[in-house]
Amino acid sequence: MYSPNFVPKKFQDIVQEIQNLHLFKEGWRGKIYRGTLDSRDIIIKTPRNPELLKNIRKEAEILEKVNSKGIGPKLIKYGEDFLIEEFVVGIHLKDILNKGDFAVYDLFENILKQARELDKLNISKDEMHRPYTNIIVSGDRPTLLDFESSKITSNPKNVTQFFSFILSYMKFEIKTKDIEAGIELMKRYKSTYHEQEFENLIIFFREKKEKIIKKVK
Repeated sequence: MYSPNFVPKKFQDIVQEIQNLHLFKEGWRGKIYRGTLDSRDIIIKTPRNPELLKNIRKEAEILEKVNSKGIGPKLIKYGEDFLIEEFVVGIHLKDILNKGDFAVYDLFENILKQARELDKLNISKDEMHRPYTNIIVSGDRPTLLDFESSKITSNPKNVTQFFSFILSYMKFEIKTKDIEAGIELMKRYKSTYHEQEFENLIIFFREKKEKIIKKVK
């Protein structure tokens, strides 16, 4: 399939185009470099071995899809053995959670809506139940990171995973029966993926959020 973001080059062919190129971090899947391209702060992902080349292509194709909905770091281009995306400046969600600020609830709703878009795209990120370091916040905008483990499926789990995380976060502030009601709403959503079932989750979340804020104030 043709992609305007694909260039028939290898990492070694584009190194000279990158300014201030340096190793940012290294994982079991590969290396991540940071640098500047056309005055933009970027990261470059490369696979650890040839067997993981397909993962780079898959992540790039998924980024193209989610970018069309305003989700994820912007994909700049990818090649035969590399992927270049924007470097998102901000702070990890876990650091905001540690502050205990009520603003986190607005972030939660934003993330839930992004999770819904992923579900509609049949993309399962599979890390939404532990979003501490794979969501970065710039101002009031949360950006989902790290789509290398994502997959195309008719049974996506983004909304249910993140809603489970929200229930866990609120468990000391709401009643057990409320948690049980939230779990039941998740089951209903998961059985149909209908928009109305998602709206029911949003309504439930807003109601519990308001009660928590009023109780503390």
